[in-house]
Order: sequence, then C-alpha cells, then structure tokens
Amino acid sequence: MKNVLIVNQSAELYGADKAILELINNFPENYAPIVVLHEEGPLKQLLEKKGIQVIYSSVIKVKRGILKPSFFIKLPFEIIKSFFSIKRQLKGKKIHLIHSNATSVFIGAFYSFFFRIPHLWHVHEIIEKPKRIALIYPKIIHFFSDKVIFNSIATSNHFTSIYPKIKSKSNIIYNGQERNINKIDEVEIAKIKSSISSEIKNKVLIGLIGRISQIKGQDLMLDAFVILQKKHSDIHLVFIGSAVKGKEEYLDRILKKIEENSLQSKVSFVDFQENIWPYYDIIDITVVPSTEKESFGLVATEAMLSKKPVIAANHGGLVEIVKDHETGLLFEANNAKDLVEKISLLLENPELIKIYGENGFKRVNENFSTKKYVKSFSDEYEKLTR
Repeated sequence: MKNVLIVNQSAELYGADKAILELINNFPENYAPIVVLHEEGPLKQLLEKKGIQVIYSSVIKVKRGILKPSFFIKLPFEIIKSFFSIKRQLKGKKIHLIHSNATSVFIGAFYSFFFRIPHLWHVHEIIEKPKRIALIYPKIIHFFSDKVIFNSIATSNHFTSIYPKIKSKSNIIYNGQERNINKIDEVEIAKIKSSISSEIKNKVLIGLIGRISQIKGQDLMLDAFVILQKKHSDIHLVFIGSAVKGKEEYLDRILKKIEENSLQSKVSFVDFQENIWPYYDIIDITVVPSTEKESFGLVATEAMLSKKPVIAANHGGLVEIVKDHETGLLFEANNAKDLVEKISLLLENPELIKIYGENGFKRVNENFSTKKYVKSFSDEYEKLTR
C-alpha cells in the first residue's frame, strides 16, 4: 500500500474540499490517503469518521493580502515547524506521493522538494488578481511540481497562456461527482420549505448555493431579482451558504439592499448545509452568477445531478459544464439585465425547467462521473510512483 499525503486548503466543504472528498471516498486501489489540514471543520470530522488519518499542521496558506514582508520573515520558521509536526504525526510512515489540493497551499511543495518525494499539484483556481502574483504563480507551480492537474480547460488555458512550459507536465481532469441519496419526497420538500419561510409555498424557487462572497455574485443575483419580482409575483429567492469569516460586511450589504427594496418576505437565507442535496430538491432553478471566472463550478454539476436547470455566468469553467439552451442557460457575466432575461425565459416557459433538468442529469453522468475522475487520478498516481 502506497501512502499519499494530501494537503488541503481548508476543513470546510466548498468547491475544492468537496472535490478532494469525492476522490478520497473512492480512493484508487493500492493507495492510502493521509490528509493535512490546518483547521477544524466538517471535512476533518468526515475524514476521521471514515478512519482516515488527519494531520493537523500549518499548510503555508497564501491568500490575498498576506504577502507582506512579515510573512516572508516568518516563512522559514513556519516551514521547519510544519515539517517537524508532519513527520512526528506520520510516526515513521513512508510517503510515496504528495497531492497538493489548491494553489493556495505550499507546504506540500516545500515538503516534496526537501524530502525528494513526487509532487502532484491539483489546480482549482484561475488567478487573475493581483496581476503581479498572477504572472508568477504558473512558474512557481511548474517549478515545484512533477505533475500539474487542472480541473478544466479554462484553468489550463489561463496558466499555459502565462507560462507555456507548464503544459509539458500538465493534464486536465474534470471534477467528478455522484449523488448517493434519493430525491426527497413531496412531504419532506414541503417541510423544508416551511422551515425556511411561509412565503415559499407554491412559489417558483430560485436558488443560489455557495459561500456568501462577492465573487459568488449574490449582489448581482439580488439586482436581477429586484427587477424580476416586479413582473413575476410567484417567485422566491433563497441564498444557501454562509459568509466568509471576517468579511461579513458583504452579507450586511445584501441585507441592506433587501430592506431598501422591501423584499424581506421574498428573499430567504439558509446557512451552510453539510448535506446539500435536499436543498437542491426544493429549488426549481439554480443560478451560478459568479462575478469572477470559476475554474470549474461544482454547484452546476450538483444541480444537474439533481435534475435542475442551471443559469450560469458565461465565463471560466462553467462554460464547459452548462450547455446553453440544452442543460440550462448562459448569461453575460456581471450583466444583471441579461440574467433577468435568462431567468424570465424559464419562468415564462416552465416546460424548459424539466427538459433542461433531464438533459443536465444525462450530461453530468456522461462527462463528470466519479468513476472517470478517480480512474484519471489513479493513472496519474501510477505514473508518479513507479
């Protein structure tokens, strides 16, 4: 059995976290995952329930605003401390491969470089800002990797356009998913709806699922809904997800706009849900209005697995998932007026909601299956650990 040290960016259950959990739940034969996390959270709890070793250590997480002189002064000490912590918790286990899950974590790169262990860097981000960092990142990823896996053509194109050499050691593996629970029945649907708001009953429910942050587009969705609800009285908007810690002011801005437009009875909020599937079942239309390019877009594939039509921003990896006028609709990114038009099309042609939902279900099972996803990583692991 070969041990794979997986370094993850968080212990939450959003995009890249869900992607790595899907892989771990169906891990390639002859390989054993050991996961490094820097915080407590639902992902850590799920892994430990499955009997998977979780190492608690700094992952040298880089994010916007952190690259200051003090960061680089402390960096060598944090690396050494993390090395000792990981080694101690491994208790002599040999690591055959390191899998860094996201470009924001660097301890896997440093650990592999220092201890001469093959390193696979799994890229889930399209980095465009700040410009100076965006230009240097592909070179860093290339230098510290034996293999780079991009989660979409959009992600690959972004990195290779900046640093073409990275293409020689990269591959594209789409995230895979499967839904392991059945659709909830009408009684349960009614129960969940009533727990959210008494105003939802018999309304067309428009849902935006994801972390409440500016890049996910809640503000844009609300701008569109302000216009939509004037023409369509039978709609309700629900935001499902929690605000980013330390950035609750964005949520406050959303709440203020709701109040200014007297929409308190027409817009609801549900906190982050570990089991998200029942909430897809209560939604009629899923909207993914990301204001910046998504590298993939797991919300889109989750919605399609739940037979829901997806209206998504026409940029990034979402374009590779949603087929316009087949599994959903694409709208011009950051254009609230176009988003209104696309949602109105489904509201005025309700038969399309079912047709697009069925088509999406077929497409996600054919193109974004867990089986394909795991097989692709198994092949890459084999090449790196021969």
